[in-house]
Amino acid sequence: MKKPKIARWASSRGPRGIVAFVAGLALAAALTIVVAPVANAARATAVAAGDGQTCALTHSGGVKCWGNNPAGQLGDGTTISRLKPVDVVGLTSGIAAISAGSGYTCALTDSGGVKCWGKNNYGQLGDGTTHRRLTPVDVVGLTSGVAAISAGFDHTCAVTDTGGAKCWGYNRSGQLGDGTRQGRLTPVDVVGLTSGVAAISAGFYHTCAVTDAGGAKCWGNNYYGQLGNGTRQGRMRPVGVVGLSSGVAAISAGGVHTCALTDSGGVKCWGFNTVARLTPINVVGLSSGVAGISVGMDPTCALTDVGGIRCWGANRHGQLGDGTTYDRHIPITVRGFKGGDPGTYRPDGVIAKSAIGPWVGGGIYDPTGKTQSLSVKVRPGGTATFRVRFQNDGDTLDQLFLEGSKGAWGRFTVGYMSGMTPIYYAVTEGRYSVQLAPGTYSTFRIDVGVWTSAPVGSQLVVLLRGRSAHDSGTVDAVRAVITVVR
Repeated sequence: MKKPKIARWASSRGPRGIVAFVAGLALAAALTIVVAPVANAARATAVAAGDGQTCALTHSGGVKCWGNNPAGQLGDGTTISRLKPVDVVGLTSGIAAISAGSGYTCALTDSGGVKCWGKNNYGQLGDGTTHRRLTPVDVVGLTSGVAAISAGFDHTCAVTDTGGAKCWGYNRSGQLGDGTRQGRLTPVDVVGLTSGVAAISAGFYHTCAVTDAGGAKCWGNNYYGQLGNGTRQGRMRPVGVVGLSSGVAAISAGGVHTCALTDSGGVKCWGFNTVARLTPINVVGLSSGVAGISVGMDPTCALTDVGGIRCWGANRHGQLGDGTTYDRHIPITVRGFKGGDPGTYRPDGVIAKSAIGPWVGGGIYDPTGKTQSLSVKVRPGGTATFRVRFQNDGDTLDQLFLEGSKGAWGRFTVGYMSGMTPIYYAVTEGRYSVQLAPGTYSTFRIDVGVWTSAPVGSQLVVLLRGRSAHDSGTVDAVRAVITVVR
């Protein structure tokens, strides 16, 4: 597979006419835009969404922005928010790429210069000041010779024509990569990356780059493992991502997680999750066939080779585009785009000792239940009670079989709520079924009775499996290990 250049479609100089797939920092609620045909309307070739503002690059090389504007991030010379696109002052032509951050926006000119406008409290505009700018200003030292740009939360980075990486702005977590935590009002070199850089992505408080050799390197905040080097220790200089010293085509740094697109079209992610991942893991169902990726504050989306979009993660504002507000632990199909994959089903289970949690598991898909397990202690003749929740992470309505297995003693019941009335079914090596719509879940109360003659110290393992009625091989499981105590 030819190495795709998706990472630069909306952040680097290149041929216009390519429609870019860029989500930027998806920090705000999802925005649905319905556009009616307009005579002589501008044709967009790229779009960049920031924190409250959105900007588009037109086919003629101009920039138009709309949305929130308290810091002048729309670049129209005012602080008036706009419900419709307005021209950015001085940028009606000659622009090759755009990138939107949190309250500010940057553009790359055809001649390789960088201009930024909007919020500047940490020097993220790179003009040597901390004054907000209502219209574009030049970034000091970068009026030419730049190949790509990336605006993060409060810092900005660029790749030069010679393959060097430079960053400026907020640096409390070392996200500028210059070996310090000192904020910079103008660009500084990233240590060890003065050449050989193919692409760069500025996230919330961390930054990542792809080298010419296809390796991934990251630096900055690492509390959730978003640097991918197997630790939680922040880094002020670039470190290699475990297992990705080659074969990376593109990278996207989000809020507290990061994802990479491989040369073979697969997606790997690391960082914040239901269980933090300190090194890259494969994204379920996306081992190939992906052309582009974009990581936001919470959700992540992938563009497929056939023009479809798959998204996963937080969905409280409907940002996954699946018609629901349910969080998804695996990629789902965004409605309205070709190349969808309807008819998939993926049960996802979690377990807890009470109805309010904390829940164990989620997004792991372990048919043995060993990685989604909790321990419960109970006296002889007593009852161990816990909660199990299964969600349909698939794309279609399906029947879930909740299958139970136990040891030689005891029996257990499965309970659910019918309106305000709890209903319980006795289960002995049996199963219970429930219908789940895409994205929805059902919570079950599990009661396990212990014989009065059960010896102290003995254990009973109760395994609960969620199995698809239409795909018997698709299973997730949770388990409770019950110990008899005095």
